[in-house]
Amino acid sequence: MKNYLFLTVLLVALLFVSCEPNPEPKPDPQPVDSLHHDALSVTDELFINPERGFHKAFECHSNAIAPLTEGAVKAFYNAGYSLIHIDFYMEDYRDKLIEEAYLDAVRQSMQALRAGGCKCVLRFAYTNSEDQSPREATEELVLQHIAQIKPILQEYADIIFVMEAGFVGVWGEWYYTSGKYTGFKQNPTTDEDYESRRHVLNALLDALPQERMICIRTPQFKLKCLRITAADTITREEAYNGTPKARVAAHDDAIMANSSDLGTFNSVTRAYWEADTKYTIYGGESCPPGTEASCEETLDQFLKMHIGYINNDYYRPTISKWLAGGCLDQIKREIGYRFEGRDVASTKNPKAGEELYVKLSLVNVGFAAPKNPRDIEMILVNAANPTERYSVVPKSDPRFWFTDEMVYVEAAFRPTKAGDYKLYLNLPDPKPNLRNNPRFSIRLANNNCWDEKTGYNYLTTITVE
Repeated sequence: MKNYLFLTVLLVALLFVSCEPNPEPKPDPQPVDSLHHDALSVTDELFINPERGFHKAFECHSNAIAPLTEGAVKAFYNAGYSLIHIDFYMEDYRDKLIEEAYLDAVRQSMQALRAGGCKCVLRFAYTNSEDQSPREATEELVLQHIAQIKPILQEYADIIFVMEAGFVGVWGEWYYTSGKYTGFKQNPTTDEDYESRRHVLNALLDALPQERMICIRTPQFKLKCLRITAADTITREEAYNGTPKARVAAHDDAIMANSSDLGTFNSVTRAYWEADTKYTIYGGESCPPGTEASCEETLDQFLKMHIGYINNDYYRPTISKWLAGGCLDQIKREIGYRFEGRDVASTKNPKAGEELYVKLSLVNVGFAAPKNPRDIEMILVNAANPTERYSVVPKSDPRFWFTDEMVYVEAAFRPTKAGDYKLYLNLPDPKPNLRNNPRFSIRLANNNCWDEKTGYNYLTTITVE
């Protein structure tokens, strides 16, 4: 009987352990009394950071080709925008392959982004007018067009923050279609109705490198195209694993329009998006009538949906509501991620040749964690001789630095000489051609920390004896 009871208790314990979540570890390998602490002061300053925030909009039409220029990108950046929403409208290619002149315009626009220091929210469509017909190409031709732009997507994935599915319907929103001409039904209901959209989504997932996401217009489109249910939300273990489920994200082009964002979701699919967007990108734009756009309602939805980007140019009356309500600056600060360093702990009285342990405590006060890969590095630099420097890659992934959770970033150095050492946190873009460009590095929301020449965040100075 005792053995049976012991085995039962052991089995229950094992089941409990196996069902426990797997949070980011928060180790503290050294006794608290052996550490020196430096408190960090935070700032409410509005500043630019990559892959988040309000964005500017740009259109490039095939019937009047004018690609984005480096000068325009730099002007957007200097005005405080790290994102540009680019719509490539292919009016001339609803019945034929894309000509090289327009493909060159796409390439030039991508090159301008890279040189100017911004990334893009990318979308392709065939018209921005409901008066034009057909409103998209046939499925067969759409798939050929995606194959044509695939080399460009592969080459310039570094400056693509996210791609919106596009291609189908006016504005590429997967609605307002010309179904009887092209096969894309405006109001799909059956699995067969969704098949053409499913083929487009699969082609886009194949064309875009695996570390980038595809935003889709409604949660229903994701559920139907992937043949999953609203119960199949992404788990921590599934996040960022490269599967379609982990890569299909959300763009809501009726943000705060009314209680359902003009039919974007219902109560069930709203809850699904709230869970799913913890690990996938969510953004879009507002639109009329904007009846749900009070500051209280907006901040609540933005937090629950983990919003990362929104259109600065549309819908202006909604944005004016946020200004009048006193929350626009808060939205600008908190949209996407915003990391506040709180404390730096380090070994007391460290000595040359011995281990110097450091631990940064920080909190994400933004609406979302970063959703694309991000490198992390702790750097120790001799203040008198900057060529003497030490670098450590902590075991931490910023994509799991969730809202209002304390995060601990640890490193251990072994400086060989006595002196004063400056400690930095570096959060660069992982792409080699962007890694050393500070415009693509993440800045902490702390006073006197940002080095705009290197993209490093200064934390504290430690004296090594």
